Amino acid sequence: MKSFTDIKLRFIISLGGCGLICKYILIVFNIVFAVAGFASLVFGLWLHSLHNTKEVFDIGSDNDDDNKGSIELKVFNIAVYVLVTLGSIMAAMGIFGEYAACNGKKIALLMFSVLVFLLAVAEITVGALAYSHRHEVGKKLEDLYKDVHQLYVKNEDEAVATILTFLHSLLQCCGLTGNQHNELIKKTCQKLDDILEHIHNHSCSGRVGPYFESKAPLVLGFFIGTGVILIVEGICSSLLSSKIDQDATALE
Repeated sequence: MKSFTDIKLRFIISLGGCGLICKYILIVFNIVFAVAGFASLVFGLWLHSLHNTKEVFDIGSDNDDDNKGSIELKVFNIAVYVLVTLGSIMAAMGIFGEYAACNGKKIALLMFSVLVFLLAVAEITVGALAYSHRHEVGKKLEDLYKDVHQLYVKNEDEAVATILTFLHSLLQCCGLTGNQHNELIKKTCQKLDDILEHIHNHSCSGRVGPYFESKAPLVLGFFIGTGVILIVEGICSSLLSSKIDQDATALE
């Protein structure tokens, strides 16, 4: 009677070059997918847990006294939930795909193939919609910037300041009005000198939308590229499942 090790060795050899390549592609991509998912999830939870950001999630309170100093950050709220939801899905998919590839479970691989193809279609669809409605998406991102700006002015949270500093550096602007007199906001802008003086005279209001529209083709390419990678994963998963089925029958 052959030992389990001998059977496993014969099984690995029988997979052949194509089967092994598919298996390693799945393992590598699923690790990347899971890490990206966890990063998105952690970032979303980090935003959720910022000091006093609970106000964002208490907008619907009927107590007017409790809401006198609150600020309404609807787009920020949506962005946080999108990050958490998307991160959870990506992490779960990555872990499930890793389990299916490493253990060579036919049913798990088939289920993973279906899920990955559905996710690929969703990715490409979202990318196409974002590109075709880039003006509207740009406006929403501008609202998101205003929400982050309001949150920092109200709470003076250093974590929010880090986000705002990155946005100001990326957009080459400073605050909602430009030429900031608010010392708090000035700290998040690039240092004022003769060369960069024009940056502090530029308001970020009205710059976020055009910036996104100019980068919309790259965004579309990113979503399509991600969708193609997912399709490759789905094909590899299907091929590996088929190969496992054939080789398991041959070993019997």
